[in-house]
Amino acid sequence: MLDAALALLRSRVGCDDLVYRAQDEETSDTTPDPSPAHSAAPVRLGDETVGQLLSSSLPPATLAPAAVWLGAWLELEHQQATLREAAYRDPLTGAWNRRHFDEFLPKAIEEAQAERRSVTVLLFDIDDFKCFNDEYGHAAGDEILIECVRLLDTAVRPTDKVCRIGGDEFAVIFYEPEGPRESSSHHPKSVFDIAERFRALVCEARFRKLADDAPGKLTISGGLATYPWDGRTAQELVERADQLALEGKKHGKNVIAIGPECQQLDES
Repeated sequence: MLDAALALLRSRVGCDDLVYRAQDEETSDTTPDPSPAHSAAPVRLGDETVGQLLSSSLPPATLAPAAVWLGAWLELEHQQATLREAAYRDPLTGAWNRRHFDEFLPKAIEEAQAERRSVTVLLFDIDDFKCFNDEYGHAAGDEILIECVRLLDTAVRPTDKVCRIGGDEFAVIFYEPEGPRESSSHHPKSVFDIAERFRALVCEARFRKLADDAPGKLTISGGLATYPWDGRTAQELVERADQLALEGKKHGKNVIAIGPECQQLDES
């Protein structure tokens, strides 16, 4: 938006030397310092000054309204970005929602196919979540959901997507668009290790509203499915991960199951 708005602004005022400098941007060879030879006008988002519009030829009387116009466009971009974020976020936990999951996973698979990389999906839910809601109340249930997402955020990588796709149902898209950061990382084992670390974190967590019953009482169960071995489409991966989760639960809760041999990592 900024580059397009600046190009339009330069055309409208007939000046090619208009430059925008963000408030926290350091001066560079291409961004002049305001000086007697350069006019400067503040660019604001609401009451906040976010940068300056600079010109070596426009007088302040012309530059000031141009800065106001640019600020209005940046404000519009900010509002649109906020609305987009809200449309794809779960309001309770802050995780991405089902809409984002359904849109992002096919794109991740398409990119992985082109780059010959892997994508893994973890589907999991909280064991006996309804019992926690019934025994401790919905406020405790909300706390569990929020804390699970917080713990998961500490375990996954920056490019992974944590999504809440149902009441107590979650999905994580393990995705590295630039490839593994560490040469020793082997997909999907590295993802399995992350999932196990998260499972252990949930087991060890203390949930304030569960009081003394919390440690070791709360567990999760899920399944991991990896492109291309477990499926070549988003639907196939989700179905396989769900199938693995169900197979894992047959052997007891507090388990992450992984294909193709349905290896299990439980509390033992």
